[in-house]
Amino acid sequence: MRILIISLESPEISIGGVERYISNFLDFAQNKSDEVIFLLPQNAREGYEKIDNVAIYRKDFLTIPYRKRFGEKEVFQRKLEGKSREFFTFLVDFLNKEKIDMVSAQNFHTVPPAYSFVLNMACLANSIPLVLRIHSYASKDIQEAIMNFLFWRKIICVSKSVAGDCFNKGTDIRKLTTKYLGVNIEDFNPTLDNLWLKKRLGLSKNCKIILHASRIITGKSESLEEKGIVTLIKAFSKLSYKHQDIKLLIAIAAAPKRLREEFHEAQEKLRGYIKLHNLEGKVVYQKFKLEEMPLVYVGSDLFVLASESETLGQVYIEAMACGIPVIGTNVGGTPEIITDNYNGFLIPPNDSSALSQKIEKLLCNEKLRRKFIASGLKTARTKFSNERQFN
Repeated sequence: MRILIISLESPEISIGGVERYISNFLDFAQNKSDEVIFLLPQNAREGYEKIDNVAIYRKDFLTIPYRKRFGEKEVFQRKLEGKSREFFTFLVDFLNKEKIDMVSAQNFHTVPPAYSFVLNMACLANSIPLVLRIHSYASKDIQEAIMNFLFWRKIICVSKSVAGDCFNKGTDIRKLTTKYLGVNIEDFNPTLDNLWLKKRLGLSKNCKIILHASRIITGKSESLEEKGIVTLIKAFSKLSYKHQDIKLLIAIAAAPKRLREEFHEAQEKLRGYIKLHNLEGKVVYQKFKLEEMPLVYVGSDLFVLASESETLGQVYIEAMACGIPVIGTNVGGTPEIITDNYNGFLIPPNDSSALSQKIEKLLCNEKLRRKFIASGLKTARTKFSNERQFN
């Protein structure tokens, strides 16, 4: 079977749920019986790469122009029209020439509608089954319409929470299925160098690190509150004066070049929150590459993601696979990973007091830490492995 995976997000450009999925699939698909072709946005330039049975095309027409100001609307539309036309021309020839058997589109309900329409028409004309894989909730009427009224053979959701949201918004239940994101347990494992991170940050071996990892912008908007960073800073401020040997590390994902200005603005706002709570020197924020994240997890003592909304939260799985206890919020798909008091703690969103109590409990109770670590490893390896994700 020849499978085409199309995404407007690439692990070479940023780090997020879609990018992690693409990265995992690239690794997993190699040396398998199916031929898998990835169509991704270009990074520095267009290109083609072949690795065993996996081919990667990097194309400029998947690099979406970004409108920063209302006055640029005309320019934005003109660029988008040109790129969507290039996309259509490429697809019509490519699908037939490469004899594609199936197409999987990543989060195409959130991309400019022209891309979804073009892809549907091209697949329909060639009688090729088209699957929509959904990594995020539909937040606009047009996104719901794209999910419900185009010709998707299947709609695969990253969690039951997302599938339920699609069903409530009118998606045909016969098309819906859930396929969890997974983790490469060979890359994410507890046997890695646990001193790498402290050496990188210049911290002592006795220092305890509370880790948070997420984007700080979503689209063009900062997401410090949405990802629970503000709540975590407030919770940490309640503990830092009692525990002199702890640091809060906020590992942030790099943004695409087109959002560099918004990224810097979000960094400045983050710096302001840290200063507001008198935590300079106690809170560290730093960018890491995706391939560095296993070492970041292993070098930390506790992982916290206190989101207001979360479709699943693959970072919880990565942390569990690396052998550190986790704390999350009882929202979205998070309870499908974390079972409270079994493999981690679940707290209400926006509750800094509850969060500080749970953090302190895990820092001080070694028996509980070991229980969560063992249960988390079991969860990651049995429920969220790459084999379960892609087979």
